[in-house]
Amino acid sequence: MEPNVQESIDPPELDATDRAMIEALVADGRLSVPALAERVGVSRATGYSRFDRLVDSGAITGFGARVAPEAIGLPVSALAFVTAEQGAWESTTEDLLATPGVQWIGIAAGTYDYVVLLRAASLAELRDVVLRELLALPGVRNTQTSVLLDEVRAPGAVL
Repeated sequence: MEPNVQESIDPPELDATDRAMIEALVADGRLSVPALAERVGVSRATGYSRFDRLVDSGAITGFGARVAPEAIGLPVSALAFVTAEQGAWESTTEDLLATPGVQWIGIAAGTYDYVVLLRAASLAELRDVVLRELLALPGVRNTQTSVLLDEVRAPGAVL
């Protein structure tokens, strides 16, 4: 499985209309293109061409539902800060992605090599993931875990 690591690409030139379209889609990803065009004040044809350009350029990478983790039985969240063996980042990234409970991975520079968002049904399950799964991965040298007390999404956040 190939990790979804962002490559260095030149971002597309975005004007105020492009940004307004992205903002509207972040707020409501279920908008149809005609409704999106109406919301940002452009014609349907312009809406379709700009939407297609935003998707084709990689500015918009996909659509999905926002799910409340606690509503699906995952009330415990944590950030695991992972130190990895040098030179093994690609295989370590793949191994981390395959670990139960891993929701998101950030490859970092600095004290830690990865920041990993974990979700679990209980503290005991989180403990097992950290102590039995993460630390058993061949490329992982050390972890430091912080349990999240709450999560708040900023208005208009793209994550």
